[in-house]
Amino acid sequence: MSSPDTTRALIIRHTSSTVVGWICTAFFIFCSVSAWRAGQRGASLVFLFFVALGSYILLSSGSMQVYSDSIRYYLPLRRYQIKWNEVRSIEIDSQGSSMVFVGENKRLAVNGPMFWTGKDKRDAARLIAIQIDRYEIEVRTTEKAMFRLSRNTRVGA
Repeated sequence: MSSPDTTRALIIRHTSSTVVGWICTAFFIFCSVSAWRAGQRGASLVFLFFVALGSYILLSSGSMQVYSDSIRYYLPLRRYQIKWNEVRSIEIDSQGSSMVFVGENKRLAVNGPMFWTGKDKRDAARLIAIQIDRYEIEVRTTEKAMFRLSRNTRVGA
């Protein structure tokens, strides 16, 4: 097994989440407009709820860049970062859909390996494993990871 290239950012995308978000948003906008035109105002409002869910999926899907010194998470409206030397533990749910890098009064919540796509995903997973060993980071499996929000890791606008 070769060691990952640590001279550049290893980019992990969340393509499946983005596709699901767009399909959900477009489909339920169509349903909402159709229901409205058919005189079904109540149903139209229910469909708008699902449009909001699809939009939430879109706004929470982006890309993650793994560096030898930090992890950066780019979403459409926000950017987050945590340095490896700040990470004390990593929480991951049993399905691998959510992952949280936890530091002292900091959290970076990202989509887990289940949703990772891109040519760098294997190298990024290896680099994460190397950093877990290097910094002696505790890895915990907990379903709470699915509900954690990033805290004190936001950077820039």
